Amino acid sequence: MPRRPAGGRGGGRAANRPCTRHLYLVTEDWIDGYSIRKVDLSEDHGASESDTAEHEPRRLPPVVFRLEAPHDGPHHFAAAIGTKIMALHNTRRRDVPVFDVRTRCLTFGPPMPGGVPARPIYIPLGDNLFRLDYGRFEMLPPPPPPEQPPRWKMVSNDIGIEEWSWQSVSAPFPPYKYRRVTSHAVHPDGRTIFVSVSVDGRATGDTLTFDTATEYPWPSACYDGELGAWVGLTADPATLGHICSCQAPSTEDISRQPPAWKLSREKLFCRDPAEKHAGATLVYLGTGHKSRFCLVECVSLDDRPRHGHALALLRLTTFSLKYSKNGDLRTTGRRRVRSFKLSKEMGRDSGFLKNPVAFWL
Repeated sequence: MPRRPAGGRGGGRAANRPCTRHLYLVTEDWIDGYSIRKVDLSEDHGASESDTAEHEPRRLPPVVFRLEAPHDGPHHFAAAIGTKIMALHNTRRRDVPVFDVRTRCLTFGPPMPGGVPARPIYIPLGDNLFRLDYGRFEMLPPPPPPEQPPRWKMVSNDIGIEEWSWQSVSAPFPPYKYRRVTSHAVHPDGRTIFVSVSVDGRATGDTLTFDTATEYPWPSACYDGELGAWVGLTADPATLGHICSCQAPSTEDISRQPPAWKLSREKLFCRDPAEKHAGATLVYLGTGHKSRFCLVECVSLDDRPRHGHALALLRLTTFSLKYSKNGDLRTTGRRRVRSFKLSKEMGRDSGFLKNPVAFWL
């Protein structure tokens, strides 16, 4: 009898091996939609601090998947439910395309409920995906098991078949628009979401959660277990290019005093005055042996024609963080910088230049 394929559901030693993660980039580089590309960062592990040389820009990796969708901005993409990238565009055909980077399969998730505003904020938490918008807070749980095919166009729920759909969450969030959200982060307890808001362009000093309040200096943050702190990019123009860290407060702390935060001494971007910084995203790699990060930065090249016809570069920098003996936040183990040429289809006003989309899956 032929052997069962190693990747089958039958298991075996191959099935028990931990899957290798990759960095997946979503780019707005063709007229009808988006491209998903895979970058292998495995060779970056174990790099020395002196290995920081930047090589000549190269072409982006081959396309793994193309998605036809309107160019409405990067906020419509989210990674959730394991190894899936979801395109949550608010279109007439409301079924949500769900691409699994591991199986390379495209399926469709539950539709967006009618009347949903166009730009909610998506926050993955465990196996659930939360959606926060004006006057509503909803959750998308994992789909039912394969033995129960998900049905999201049912006439009635009384027939006993589980429906995969968005569920309303009862939470003390006041009605506010997405533009007022200045930052958000998931607490290491795995069940609490912190969301900072502003009023009339000014920080209110409040971060809304289920049970506490504080303030954070970054648009979004990831928790580094090795540091025991949230880590993110500062949104303050005066400190642009630096990394921030902040100790996660107890969810039982009712104090309104913001916890202390630290700013890295090194500047990871905006170092070259000849470059035009467009935007950056910090991705937590969270490897099993060491906490690492990847800085995904877009740089405009309007005044630097030596890189061929590219109008912009996408630059990747992997590094780790640690506290010095004096308690200062510093980068360590920084690897050579990778640079990729971005297509001219990605105009200078593209939202993907200002907010690069990348997932570690």
